[in-house]
Amino acid sequence: MNHKASYVAVATALDLLTDDELIAVAESPDKLKGFAAGLVAEIVKNTFVVPMSDEEAIVLLVAEKKYDEEKARLVVVAWRKYAAAMGYTGPVAWRVKAGFEFKKHSPLMGPCCNGLSYLQGWNLLNDEPTQNAIIFWVPRLAEGSLGKNISAMEKLRGELRQQHGLPAHHCGRFGSIAQLFALILAHFKRVGERVPLKQLYAASDTLHADGDRVIAGSFDGGDGLSGNGWWHDKDGGDDIGFFLLGVEPLGE
Repeated sequence: MNHKASYVAVATALDLLTDDELIAVAESPDKLKGFAAGLVAEIVKNTFVVPMSDEEAIVLLVAEKKYDEEKARLVVVAWRKYAAAMGYTGPVAWRVKAGFEFKKHSPLMGPCCNGLSYLQGWNLLNDEPTQNAIIFWVPRLAEGSLGKNISAMEKLRGELRQQHGLPAHHCGRFGSIAQLFALILAHFKRVGERVPLKQLYAASDTLHADGDRVIAGSFDGGDGLSGNGWWHDKDGGDDIGFFLLGVEPLGE
């Protein structure tokens, strides 16, 4: 964690305490420090996605992937250019930690429809937890991706990778539902934006046991982010698209 609490934020927090509680805090600073340290540890434990600056991503690619600096810079620059083409100026590189489980962690990370209680019994395939990685992701559905079945999406995905000059080893998957929920909720936590925009859905690589593809979206103000099913081999849905993802696996 690399944040600084403002005086106003601290004063607001203290204002919630009663006089007796404030006296207890003043008289027991060591206990307060220990309690705060415990909160920090809990937050770190449950933080699975951290946005990175372009320079931080370059440094990590060099350090962890052993890319030379020029190669690492070309990867990041390609995604930055794609982001610009999509009208997006925020982070394009996201440090993802291993262990985020779709059903378990999503409701703890941000607003989810009914806390995802309705899908806890779903039998899912390709529902593995996240792995340590840098994921390059622009929180905008790929252009032209709505209204297509999965075969047409896969074809478009390859075309867009080439069109935007993204690395050849990127954009080979739609991403697991765990990856998508982790990224979407991290972006929401950062800026409060609910993507996919306009309550649309993004396709994932995770399937129901009966063949339905799991999709993430309908992220509205009341119900939160939803997981739903889509019979993807039939006609495409006008409200379903996909994100381009570039995954750079990291070691333990």
